[in-house]
Amino acid sequence: MTITREQEIWAMALWVDREHGEDAEQFIAGRVLHFESVDDPGGQNLWMQVARRYVELRDALTAEPN
Repeated sequence: MTITREQEIWAMALWVDREHGEDAEQFIAGRVLHFESVDDPGGQNLWMQVARRYVELRDALTAEPN
């Protein structure tokens, strides 16, 4: 079974949520800033994608059922 890049990014978002809990947003922001400081746009872009998936994940988990 081949894992797509999209699946990898979602897996990273889930890992961050599980490992960092309430500090997840701060952790992701730190990764983005780290890659910005070392002038690595690829790493920065990756973590921005993780951030977007993380927000989607948190929104889905906190949404009230209809």
